[in-house]
Amino acid sequence: MALKIGVVLFKDASPFSREGNVACAYGGRPFFFNATTDLPSQTLWVTNAPSNSLYEAGLSRSPHIASDGYFRTRLSQIAQELGLTDDIISIEQQVKIMAEVLGCAADMLKTQLGLTQYPAYGMPQAVGQMYGGVEHPRNTLTHNVAELACQRFTACERQRIYERAELFSYWAPRMTWANQMLELPLPDGNVELIAKHKLPDLGRNPTSIVDWAYEREAPLPLFAKIKLHGVQERVGRLMNYGAGALGISSQTKNGQDYEARNFRDWTALPELAFLSNYGEVEILDVAIADRWQNTGLRTFKTKHSTVSYAYGIAAENLWVGTLRKNSGRFNISTTLSTAWLQAEDRMRCLKIALNLQKAGMEILNYGNGRISVVCPQSVRGLIPQAALENGLLYPASLEGLNPYPASSKNALCVQQRLITDREYLTNIRIDRECRGQLESVYAPKRPAN
Repeated sequence: MALKIGVVLFKDASPFSREGNVACAYGGRPFFFNATTDLPSQTLWVTNAPSNSLYEAGLSRSPHIASDGYFRTRLSQIAQELGLTDDIISIEQQVKIMAEVLGCAADMLKTQLGLTQYPAYGMPQAVGQMYGGVEHPRNTLTHNVAELACQRFTACERQRIYERAELFSYWAPRMTWANQMLELPLPDGNVELIAKHKLPDLGRNPTSIVDWAYEREAPLPLFAKIKLHGVQERVGRLMNYGAGALGISSQTKNGQDYEARNFRDWTALPELAFLSNYGEVEILDVAIADRWQNTGLRTFKTKHSTVSYAYGIAAENLWVGTLRKNSGRFNISTTLSTAWLQAEDRMRCLKIALNLQKAGMEILNYGNGRISVVCPQSVRGLIPQAALENGLLYPASLEGLNPYPASSKNALCVQQRLITDREYLTNIRIDRECRGQLESVYAPKRPAN
């Protein structure tokens, strides 16, 4: 752990670069450097280099050098969202803005989680250590159901290649999305297979099973093993069933371990409900978990936090962190709760992706509150209106668009205007005010004299 945090922008995102590298500590001034040995070791430096590049450069074990995955959203994505490009502002200004935004986000996370220092291996891992799930033993029914139901994102099938098309990501307001994900009840305990004669229509009709699971005050924590015989064409291209699924560990008859592709045999109820409307689904087995649970982790809800870009980054790390293991390497956990939360996230993203597809955009992938698209020039002018209609934000890097009318009473409109107008100083001021409000609530109270 470190007491300070800062941002490093390697030239061409390469840790092998020996010129043009710039760094800035949170609250400090930008400076150029040649090698990572020039960086103060008491500061944790979040870089724009991917983890594999840091590994190749021998920096993966340096406790004060972090990859671009330290926060859930990578630095390159943040630069696109905020419009931090060389033709707009200098590299020194870019690193200064990133250091202020991410430093403030880290401080808010640190305060809300009660940490005394900045975690060395990433904010989601820190959340997972405190709120992550405990996996069931391998080769148990519960572990197998969870493993085969997990799917982090969906990569979509491309229909055609467009010339002069723009690739970018829409994203849901992070604080709002995180709030929705954290408030969901999630399945827990063990699962038990339900005999077919105890199911509606003897388990032959997936729609009847979905209705049966939802026709009560709280839905059943239900998982279904399915065989998908067909799905509507446009939905099928978007789902590309199985892409983005977690790899699963299996063994040959000789006992040798290998990684097998997850073909998504099991689905959580939110996904089954969607598939039953758009595809021909055969139910093979149904299992129901013992109970519901919730971590109790919540976002910080104020007027400032709904529009603060930095707190949005912090909130995103809160909910994705609950998907991590609570021990070991803190990678994605294989639990019923993880599978259910991933299904909720992806199905909500998929419904939005269908709307964007209707508007003429091609979907590349979706998940984690984000939809990446290819936008042909013919429908480029629809980008702002599509964002407004679907409750999304679009990046400032898209030039020459006519923004939709802003409303000072709508947090989405306010946040979008701050982004598209590149109001960096205003954004930073709001971030700082939000941090102050959060600290007044979560900071340890001093004992009275």
